[in-house]
Amino acid sequence: MDNKGIRKQRDTSYSMTQRLLKKIGEVRVLEYWQKHGMYKSAELLSKEMQEYVSPYTMRHLSNIKNWKRPVNKLSPIYKGVMAGTVKASFYKHLIFPKEEEENV
Repeated sequence: MDNKGIRKQRDTSYSMTQRLLKKIGEVRVLEYWQKHGMYKSAELLSKEMQEYVSPYTMRHLSNIKNWKRPVNKLSPIYKGVMAGTVKASFYKHLIFPKEEEENV
């Protein structure tokens, strides 16, 4: 069988994660994620890295590094927790103010 057209795909999420941490540094990447969230931090880091950074790379990093950040009080997640339609426990990466933890 001829395998000339077949090549092994590399794990782009892992390699981007490594390149991101090496070039920008974990502390700065964490700061971007905490301040801007998954989507906006990926967009800003893409500009700084001069190559595309997927929002899911940011999600992957936050999961493996167990990062946490305060919830944005304007977000639908926060509003859902306040209304009691969503459990805060579904969002382990978000820190909710004390009064919302009663709704967990």
